[in-house]
Amino acid sequence: MKTENILSPMRMYLFKLVWRGVFGFLLIAGAGCVATNPANVEHILNVKDGLSPFYSFLEGQGTDNDADRVFTMRKGVLRISGQHFGYLATKKRYSDYRLVAEFKWGEKTWEPRKFNARDSGILLHGNGKDQVWPKSIECQMIEGGTGDILVVSGALLTVDGVTKGPAIARFDRPGRNPWRDEIGFRGPYEIEKPHGQWNTIEVICDGGKIGIAINGHKTLEGTNATPHEGRILLQSEGAEVFSAAWICTHFTKIWEIEFAARKTQSCLCALYGADASGVACMCGSSGR
Repeated sequence: MKTENILSPMRMYLFKLVWRGVFGFLLIAGAGCVATNPANVEHILNVKDGLSPFYSFLEGQGTDNDADRVFTMRKGVLRISGQHFGYLATKKRYSDYRLVAEFKWGEKTWEPRKFNARDSGILLHGNGKDQVWPKSIECQMIEGGTGDILVVSGALLTVDGVTKGPAIARFDRPGRNPWRDEIGFRGPYEIEKPHGQWNTIEVICDGGKIGIAINGHKTLEGTNATPHEGRILLQSEGAEVFSAAWICTHFTKIWEIEFAARKTQSCLCALYGADASGVACMCGSSGR
């Protein structure tokens, strides 16, 4: 059966656009890793720069006062001990970008969440004074609920016609519930990989739009984001977590095509041409 016979002209046009994006990705993956325009790609977390693109904030200790070494980096991998609540924040501000990052949970947990689900998150569009937690929109990282979106401390977002904020509120990803706030929790429709394995987070920020995907599974899309630019923060929230490969691509391409094409992504370097350290890697593996 020919596809043209079952799709309306408009749907056929959209189908072709999306398929070109997917087909272009497959060509890249099949041909090996090729570099994109280096002016558009920024390796925020890398071996050369270490933690210099960031500053730290810890509750009760302030800015860049990390005596307990909550944030450390070794061979391009960031370790967050989780001992104190706070975050590592980019010094630069960002808008209109695709961020791809990897994370995996460690073993150590701390009070007051010692026996609760391991918890962290990437705060997008961070604005205002440093505090726990600043005005932002959070891509949630929590056992059993990674891929949720939270509006934090005055932020606003609309998902499926429902607007939340300015009070802290959460949009649950499909399949999240029933959920229990207990260490090691895994839901019946889990999209996070087993404990100790690397997970891939993709975030697309396009003006007032935000989209999240976890390990290739699209979770939520929001619109009318307020704010829609700012710092990027990674939380310390009572659990040891490792993170790597913060690869930021600044883009101007069509939102729907970009997000649909990314659902087929099988390795970070297939699109970006390099691993977290900026060194070319082999497709099919992120090198860890």
